[in-house]
Amino acid sequence: MVSGHEFEALRQELIGFSYRMLGSMPDAEDIVQEAYVRWEQAGRPELDSPRSWYLRVCARLCLDRIKSVRYQREMYIGPWLPEPILPDHAEQAELDETVSIALMLTIERLTPTERAAFILHDLFGYEFAEVAEIVGLKPDHCRQLARRAREHLRGEKQRSRIDVDGVRRISDAFFQAIQAGDLAALRSVLTEDVTLYTDSGGKVSAAKAPVVGFDSVTTFLIRVFKNAQREYPFELRTVWFNGSPGVLCILNGEKISAFQFELIEGRINTVFVHRNPDKLAPLDQAANRALP
Repeated sequence: MVSGHEFEALRQELIGFSYRMLGSMPDAEDIVQEAYVRWEQAGRPELDSPRSWYLRVCARLCLDRIKSVRYQREMYIGPWLPEPILPDHAEQAELDETVSIALMLTIERLTPTERAAFILHDLFGYEFAEVAEIVGLKPDHCRQLARRAREHLRGEKQRSRIDVDGVRRISDAFFQAIQAGDLAALRSVLTEDVTLYTDSGGKVSAAKAPVVGFDSVTTFLIRVFKNAQREYPFELRTVWFNGSPGVLCILNGEKISAFQFELIEGRINTVFVHRNPDKLAPLDQAANRALP
């Protein structure tokens, strides 16, 4: 019989799967708790494979939840970004592209069943026979779904292989150039077709649509930084979220934004900025961590 202790051993894996499916930590945690409640309501049955049973329940709950989640995001004010997710342990700082914001946004564009097959097989390493059992489809169908998902992903721009030092170096150069208004320096770190996404949920000021192109992005960011620093200087603090170093901007002691970058051929091609205060809240823990 699965004990509470054994369920706790599975919890992080189940939350990790559900987060990749939904892009929201509160939703992921709700899904996992609901899976446990369903096991209890079923009379705490003996399970031959607790991991497979819980993943199957979580997958089906996620597939049902996606419908309402998509409606909420259609109503969302401005660009939507996945909620920042922190490492499991305070001392952990390992690159993990399976939760990168860029990949999460691409996964968001897959159909629900493509999403489940791709995440379970390509990210979690399950065989298609196991994927089929979890999502309630035939193995060949799951194989086709994962293949279509990979084809969609291959249609995206080729991302740079990232390393921690490289990300930090480019990030430092980016912020120095933005604060100095140095366009020549910015051209060395940004691509010409760079895109900026600012997620505020309508709760604070931000661009209500993606800002596209070097001139538009640099003009927008330089103006924002100059206006914000009229009274107080920025504090820029490196934090780790979504599997990569990011930068938390603090103004007069208040967190106002969190930046992460997608790199193409060694330069920044996409700037992701969390401005929604609700999504910045999880970064309170990360703000005081000293990264290696």
